[in-house]
Amino acid sequence: MARIKEEGYAYATARIRVRESKLLPLSRLERLFDTADSADAIKLLTEAGYSGQDPNSGKEGNFDVEKLLSSELKKAYDFIGEIVPDPLVINLFKKKYDYLNAKLILKAEFLKIDVKGTLSELGTIEPVKLLKMMAERKFEDVSEIFVQAVKAAEEAFNKTGDPQLIDFILDNASYAEMVADAEISQDPELIKLVNMLIDTANIRIFIRSKLLKKPADFIRKAWIKSGSFKEEIFEEMVNQGLDKLFSVLKDIGCEKLAIQLKKVADNKDGISEIEKILDDYITLYLKESKYVVMGVLPVIGYLFFKETEIKNARLIITGVKNNVPRETIKERLRLGYA
Repeated sequence: MARIKEEGYAYATARIRVRESKLLPLSRLERLFDTADSADAIKLLTEAGYSGQDPNSGKEGNFDVEKLLSSELKKAYDFIGEIVPDPLVINLFKKKYDYLNAKLILKAEFLKIDVKGTLSELGTIEPVKLLKMMAERKFEDVSEIFVQAVKAAEEAFNKTGDPQLIDFILDNASYAEMVADAEISQDPELIKLVNMLIDTANIRIFIRSKLLKKPADFIRKAWIKSGSFKEEIFEEMVNQGLDKLFSVLKDIGCEKLAIQLKKVADNKDGISEIEKILDDYITLYLKESKYVVMGVLPVIGYLFFKETEIKNARLIITGVKNNVPRETIKERLRLGYA
């Protein structure tokens, strides 16, 4: 496949600029703090432009809020799919939901439960079709990476009875497929972004594992087998701990990130703070795309900004419902996307 040409994204970038201006700033989302129940939250979000679910139906449950948020995210993915000249760009990010669904289906199969109603519709494979393929183990229109990952996950579970291995194997495959698709695109910015996503995923895995005192073997199984961290460096980190990770980050030009992570790693609420720092790190990189006249990055940037907006809305709604202090929720909100 020929390299994606930036000029092919002139129309898409122009459309994105209009949508970016409609992203909800935190000041507006914070009105959700004052909602009394799910019905109020739905009404506020609908007035802000969210749509897809009838705000007057089933007001009594929080599930309806989740349907509204999921519907809004699907609209964003569908919109990007309509304006990009090459579907590979959006499918690269949609495939993670195929892997998420595959994990749910495999676990449900082994546990003999029904997850049909919980599968995401954001993937490249319709949930009903994926359910049928997984049940029959007959795969059509999916990559060899996907097929081999499902087989490996099934084999690992049958040998060990450990459902966590399903997550590890399919997560690795999901990122491997992202890398493969990015390389097919031959777009350097897309390749860089995918590597950044893998690096932040690995940082998250490593710090969480160390804080929770997981054994080295657990980290090795969970670790994503690509990205910027070379195998020998990874082994040094496993043996030496968090200080080695922070040192490596400084060596590769991420000194600010290392300082931020080290500061919160000792906090009792460090894990949630780490999640926020890593999300903000990606957001900051993508914000630079607002100065790009045309190209892939502004398009993908909008998608991430919309996901962040929805994530913030979910954090506030869930926090209010569970009586989490307002200041605690505010500290966990992702910043700088709008």
